[in-house]
Amino acid sequence: MGRGPTRYERIERRLCGGDKPALGCATRGDRFLLLDAEKCAGEIFLRTREDQYTGEYRSLFRAARTLHQEGRPIDPVTVRGIAGEEYTGLILQIMDLTPTAANYKVYVDLLIEQAQVAKIQALGLAMTGCKTTEEARDLLEEANRMVVQQSALREVSAAQGHLEFLARQDQKADYLPWGFPKLDQRVFSSRGDFVILGGRPSAGKTALSLQMAWEQAKTRKVGYFSFETGPDEIYDRLHALVGGVDSARIRTRTLREEDRQKIIECGPAFDACPLKVVHATGMTVADVRSVTVARGFEVIYVDYLQNVDPGRGVRRDNRFGGVSLISMDLHNLASSLGVLVVALSQLSRPERTARDKAPDLYSLRESGQIEQDADAVMLLYKVDDDNPASNRKIKIAKNKKGLSGAVIELDFDGATQTFREHKQDHAVQRELVDKGRAVKATLRSNAKLVELPGKDPDLPF
Repeated sequence: MGRGPTRYERIERRLCGGDKPALGCATRGDRFLLLDAEKCAGEIFLRTREDQYTGEYRSLFRAARTLHQEGRPIDPVTVRGIAGEEYTGLILQIMDLTPTAANYKVYVDLLIEQAQVAKIQALGLAMTGCKTTEEARDLLEEANRMVVQQSALREVSAAQGHLEFLARQDQKADYLPWGFPKLDQRVFSSRGDFVILGGRPSAGKTALSLQMAWEQAKTRKVGYFSFETGPDEIYDRLHALVGGVDSARIRTRTLREEDRQKIIECGPAFDACPLKVVHATGMTVADVRSVTVARGFEVIYVDYLQNVDPGRGVRRDNRFGGVSLISMDLHNLASSLGVLVVALSQLSRPERTARDKAPDLYSLRESGQIEQDADAVMLLYKVDDDNPASNRKIKIAKNKKGLSGAVIELDFDGATQTFREHKQDHAVQRELVDKGRAVKATLRSNAKLVELPGKDPDLPF
């Protein structure tokens, strides 16, 4: 009788046999995965990263990726050829665990998910050994980023895109109101957007943002992260706004009887309002993210951007780098969590000779990254910069979902710190219209036709 195949020969046959050798893995996060490479490799290498594998599985991943990048076939033999013969047993084990490529997309999803779980577990273990709150904060920030991390790949075919477009047209647009009709008609913001409300010092950014937040809290859960002002002062302002009470009398604790009655009457509105004020001094964007997820906020306000702690070891004197990082992190927070983020931002003080000039995007303090990250930028400024009671104007400086450049005037009530759209007196409007018509009629009556003498060959008529 002839000699039967040795164990090594049986392995060789198995590695080389079949039309479509499959290299696979268990669906644990530390295992290498590659099945029916001809069909799967491109998507797998796009969706998975080297740091999602550990130890010897990472070596196999690198070998297969090298083959893919070089345009060479990926099969058990070629992978072993790069990784080394010592990986033969592991390759066989992997093939046993995942014998078919039919469900490779599900396997990839499971691998990514379990790789994230393994990393979070490792971070949790590392956190138990932290000696400072700063170390713990950095680890928590990293864990937060991994929890909200989404798949890097989303392909939409033309046919699917067409069907999804038609479906969207049958749905009512879900844009969040700002509380000012002219602004609502121009700035269409929804969950996932990052909006900047900029203003010079004392322009009224906080007062306006509180009024907007109160309006949106009628239908959404809103979080107001105050980095400069304590919750007590914020609620003083909100009671002046909602109750129509003089804010000076609230601050000085000199409320009149009619003031107290107004405050009592607005109590049910406060009871029903899903608005929470967060005292955010010292918070990073990662901290804001954690609170937002825990409280289920749909809209958050950040008052204001330049006061957020950049974290990640950014030096305090590196204002440009810190503000740029904060802006990018807030933009990512909005898109990854599907939350409308409205961040207040300081504008640079104008030169004395330019104080009557409206601010623009170049006025955003310390970083051009803010302009780049924002879906919309609204700039608030005084009509008369020297008059604290002056009306305000909002300039729509950037608007991805509509036209930019519009300027909306707001009446400002300094006593209650409230705004309303400016409406010209109808008699004044009528007078202006009549004057305009009279001027046009005069111009028409004075117009004279001038006849050119003779025929000029150089003229086209």
